[in-house]
Amino acid sequence: MKKLKRDQNRALAIALIMTLMLVAGIPAIPVGFALGYTAVGVAGIVCTVIGFYGCPVAWVAFGGYVPLKRLVYAVEEENILTVPELSAHLRRSEKDVKASIARAIDKLYLQGYLFDGVNLTPNTKKKPNADGAAHTGKCPSCGAPLPLPPAGAKYIQCPYCDTTVRL
Repeated sequence: MKKLKRDQNRALAIALIMTLMLVAGIPAIPVGFALGYTAVGVAGIVCTVIGFYGCPVAWVAFGGYVPLKRLVYAVEEENILTVPELSAHLRRSEKDVKASIARAIDKLYLQGYLFDGVNLTPNTKKKPNADGAAHTGKCPSCGAPLPLPPAGAKYIQCPYCDTTVRL
């Protein structure tokens, strides 16, 4: 959930910056050109254009995190693990819920679960790293730490879910 909140906060910051660019750019155009400050007028035009086109896109991107956040909360905190139950709980179609689960897993917002298309199951093979061994990253399927590959290897197999990961 931390990564999801961090990404949502980043999207909020970008949306606010775009909004401020739009708001600051509009008065900078006439003020800059009227007072003879061409650079201020040009900067106002640039800020207005970026804000005008970027502001709606940035706010839509920020809003896209809300359903993902609700889904991850329902899975991790409320322990709702099937697509039909999640669909009913979130009041969304099963197709949308499946797509959101896939996106949450791809973005590593939902880790430690295996998804078979209908059910999310906690990965029972996932073990904490008690041996202190070095790891190269996380498995995109189950979120488990991946061991360091042998020298020259292009692929590595996850020891927990047997997914082949390209390095």
